[in-house]
Amino acid sequence: MADVTKLLFLRHLRGTPTTWVRFQKRGRLSKEGTGQSFWYRPLVAVLSEVPVDDRELPLLFHARTADFADVTVQATVTYRIADPALAAARLDFSVDPYRGGARARPLDQIATLLTELAQQPALDLLTRLPLAEAL
Repeated sequence: MADVTKLLFLRHLRGTPTTWVRFQKRGRLSKEGTGQSFWYRPLVAVLSEVPVDDRELPLLFHARTADFADVTVQATVTYRIADPALAAARLDFSVDPYRGGARARPLDQIATLLTELAQQPALDLLTRLPLAEAL
């Protein structure tokens, strides 16, 4: 969530070193990068904020081994958004220019995608192994 303060009809956004911010004014790129701080008018501003720090995603899912034993797999996926400009173009990382709150939940979309991508290889491996080898 962006730190937005108000002064009359202007707003001030103060970024952090772990968030990448894009500021577009009247459809043109005005500023982008990490650690940005600037004044803007909310009526003509479009803001996007993408986290660029390391994120951890805990996973817990059930699988069945080759000998039909039910196992629970616990894992953690650590990820970082390497290209925040591309991520902002593909997912809705927009920020409310008046209050600084996120308008959508793009990190939930990323978490769902990564969960599916991490589960499939683990499920494929576990279906080929008996329980003794899987443990």
